[in-house]
Amino acid sequence: MISLSAKLAEAAGKNHQLLATLSETDYSVASLTQNKAYLSDLQSQLATIDKQLEKLHASTENERKEHVKYRDSTVKRLAYRLGGSKGKDKFSAKEEKEEREFLDAWQKERESEEIRDEIRNALSSAESENSRLEQENARHDQAQRELDGLYDAIFSGPTPEYPVEDQVEENVRQTKAWLDQSQTQVGNEQRAFDALSNADKMFQRASSDMQSALSHSRYDMWGGGTFNDMIKRDRLSSAQMNISHAMRHLDEAIRCQPAIQPPADVNINTNHMLSDVFFDNIFTDMAMHDRIKDSNAQLENAALALEKEINQQKQRVVGARGQVSQVSSDLENARKELQRVRAEAFERLAGQADVPPPY
Repeated sequence: MISLSAKLAEAAGKNHQLLATLSETDYSVASLTQNKAYLSDLQSQLATIDKQLEKLHASTENERKEHVKYRDSTVKRLAYRLGGSKGKDKFSAKEEKEEREFLDAWQKERESEEIRDEIRNALSSAESENSRLEQENARHDQAQRELDGLYDAIFSGPTPEYPVEDQVEENVRQTKAWLDQSQTQVGNEQRAFDALSNADKMFQRASSDMQSALSHSRYDMWGGGTFNDMIKRDRLSSAQMNISHAMRHLDEAIRCQPAIQPPADVNINTNHMLSDVFFDNIFTDMAMHDRIKDSNAQLENAALALEKEINQQKQRVVGARGQVSQVSSDLENARKELQRVRAEAFERLAGQADVPPPY
């Protein structure tokens, strides 16, 4: 009959191989659970934005039809002309209102379409990551099953004659649970950092748009013309869209790490852009320039606040990764200790070695 010592020696190579595989794939257990939750969240977001887009598209089409109908209404235009200058002013004001409502609806739809594209890209990446994690998790499960079988073949059940083995085994279980929690925290902290970084990119794009709008606004005060007005309006609209994207990324970051403090709201004042075109003069140009400067100042303050949060979140990521590294080391040592204690226990129970009682 093969002695326990011989069995342990025979299984040593397989034991080392399985422990190495477990160490390599331990992260996949918690990461797969987290990634599945992330996938579910993205799918929910996509379903919500799709429903919103249906409503927004219907609203845009309705506003577009109203705008075109009023703009091309020869009868109404003639009727207002017959009313003299007051009639013309009324027609212009009504036409401006119809155009503003159409542009507002179109802008909201455009913003939502870009958000949907971002969610779809994130969903595609998350699905690829899920496939990779499932493969790693399958390796982990297979290694764990083989290791359990190996242990069962050699050492099964409680060991009242050697209680230290049970204590060390419990320590392995608790350390593994703590590692799972730590790895989940790393994932959350990293997702929060990535979301803040994306928000920062959006703020940078918005800042570029605002600088361009300010430049065109200065030129407009010196008689830049209608084309210059259109460019200015486009830059402000683009800035507003980028800020909306930044806010969505900030919301995602806060969901992952509630300690993150959002910056103050940034308001791009576009309420008077159309009137600035229709009633263009030095006074409206100066007023519009002041509004753009105020919005730009808000954006700069928000960007500074975001930079502070990014630095703090970077430290959280470093701290969480350090904790995972430490707990991973603790788990590896605990598993090694369990192997050592079991080896001693088998030798003791088999009477093949004179091992002192453990303390």
